[in-house]
Amino acid sequence: MDSFYRKVYPLSWQIIKNNFSLLFFGMFASILGFHEVKTLFNLDSVSPDLLGSTLISWLSILKTFAVAQFTWSNLPVLLNVIAIFVLFAIIVILAISSQGALIYATIQKNNQKKGFKFTEAFRVGVEKFWPLFGLNILNTLIGYFFIVSVIKPLVDFLNHSNNEVVVYLLLAIIVFFILLPLVIVISFVTRYGAAYIITQNDTMTAAFIKGWTLFKINWLITVENAFFLLLITVLFYLVLFTALVFVFTPFLVLAYFMALNTIIFWLLMAIGSLVAVFLFILATSFFGAYYNIIWANVFLQLTKGKSHSKMHRLAHKHLPRLTK
Repeated sequence: MDSFYRKVYPLSWQIIKNNFSLLFFGMFASILGFHEVKTLFNLDSVSPDLLGSTLISWLSILKTFAVAQFTWSNLPVLLNVIAIFVLFAIIVILAISSQGALIYATIQKNNQKKGFKFTEAFRVGVEKFWPLFGLNILNTLIGYFFIVSVIKPLVDFLNHSNNEVVVYLLLAIIVFFILLPLVIVISFVTRYGAAYIITQNDTMTAAFIKGWTLFKINWLITVENAFFLLLITVLFYLVLFTALVFVFTPFLVLAYFMALNTIIFWLLMAIGSLVAVFLFILATSFFGAYYNIIWANVFLQLTKGKSHSKMHRLAHKHLPRLTK
């Protein structure tokens, strides 16, 4: 059995290595990024992702317009509200379209074509915006609002509950073995569904159903890949923040010695901050592209034929009778 991950991870690296223009898409796709993991492992401080924040902002804007009096004195405020709405809309369009563009670019490279055009990838992402947006909205509604309105209150109830043991165990089973896995599964189905939208031009509903079917058949390798990516994500951000400290510290030390000269002090601090911000954006763009390309490659490998997880291959090697 060939290693599934030896195909996916090096290929994803090669795609980015040979196409640095993908970092542009990675910068915006990372905004959609890895919020689900943070939410699931830190229910006590749940905060919305990009789409969740956008929905909340849009609802607030609609509420503002519903009660606002349209007078000349209120015009600057209303224009600012409209500007915020437009800004959020542009960011969402770029983020969703970039996700589609990364999937398209991965498909083109897997088809052994010489390359892809940046504009072509972006065009495909924009064309598939609405079905991709629908899938991501579904993921957000379940991944954030469902946690806030259902799971978190149940967790709080369990933490402060003096009920009978049977009731406590029943609620605990519902929360940790039904509701939370449901949120995780929807996230996986969303990623596979997005790939179906790009590869087969499916509608949102058809893509979601196909994504669910693909996950159901390959649930073990999907979950296993998610854990690998979680470890990689943690290591990546540890390295990134360590690098930021090393980059910013020399500017901080120089600024300290130049503290008597206010202009030079603030100039060094500004330069150090700009360098650190640039490094952070560049690294996040890279990882956003790499993360999405890995999932696209996982999808392509799973749809090509039968693949086996690391656990299955270990069992096949040491306990072959169990994997017949």
